Amino acid sequence: MNRNALKMFFLCTMAAAAFIVFIVSINAGYSHLSLADIFKGLLGNGESSTRLIIQQIRLPRILVSLLCGAGLGLSGCILQSVTGNPLADPGILGINNGAAVAVMVFLVYFPDFHTNSTLFMPIFAFVGALVVALLLYLFAFRSGRLNSGYFLLGGIAAAAGLYAIMLIMATGLENSNFQMVSRWMVGTFWGTSWKHVLSLLIYLGIMVPFTLAQTRHLDVLVLGDSVATGLGLGVERKRRLLLFLSVGLAAACIAVCGGLSFIGLVAPHIARRVLGAQHQFLLLGSALIGMTICMTADSIGRGIFQPTELPAGVIVSILATPYFLYLLRRQYR
Repeated sequence: MNRNALKMFFLCTMAAAAFIVFIVSINAGYSHLSLADIFKGLLGNGESSTRLIIQQIRLPRILVSLLCGAGLGLSGCILQSVTGNPLADPGILGINNGAAVAVMVFLVYFPDFHTNSTLFMPIFAFVGALVVALLLYLFAFRSGRLNSGYFLLGGIAAAAGLYAIMLIMATGLENSNFQMVSRWMVGTFWGTSWKHVLSLLIYLGIMVPFTLAQTRHLDVLVLGDSVATGLGLGVERKRRLLLFLSVGLAAACIAVCGGLSFIGLVAPHIARRVLGAQHQFLLLGSALIGMTICMTADSIGRGIFQPTELPAGVIVSILATPYFLYLLRRQYR
């Protein structure tokens, strides 16, 4: 087997793993279903109660976790390539929190638009995330190039400050809204429905093809600014475009699932270890691993802690924090 065949085999294996987790996720929750009931419910057959549980409650939630995991995995992969920093992640850099603050502004100050929240929340999230990303870019732009160290440190500071702003804004909410926002800030798929699936499909359906079309430019960009310039690539112009795509992917997901961190850090790292740095495979691997992690975390939160439920963001943080510390130690030792 040549190297590309091995990479395709790994991608197929990850797709199969994602499908298995998808089926297991349908059975995670208070009501347990047999495998036969699951397939009947997916096909629209079986008892009405089973169809209701699968088609109206669990299936849209699982699809949202799948789409958010893929979007955040792609976003993190682009960020790491654009900044040249393996610790770059939309959550760590404050991009997620920028999106979240904008969504909080929407929830608090624009109640008249709440009926169309699935349409407007991603737009607000994108604006908030883009503002943070542009400020970080300007802060880290030194001597004609992007300084990845400044970008990371500025992002960590921005994330902390924006999180404090979110907490202050949340105190002004009514009790019912405060509970919902508190859960959303951690990162959760609770309460998602088919309209959220449709919203994600629209936004990701626009941005993912543009992202996949940039694979060759990403391959050139990771060679370094000097080499990329010598090969005829407009480095800063292309970097800004890729940053725009990364922010858009993250914002669309954060508007639905809340402050879900570490997916954009862990998924590209695992994919890069197996698939190498060629973005033709790396982007797909990051998306598949991201969706698998998200579905797994949501299933654990729903299935193990019954009758209560832990948000997926808590599970992801528990699983990913040790890996982040390992990467941090490896990067700066």
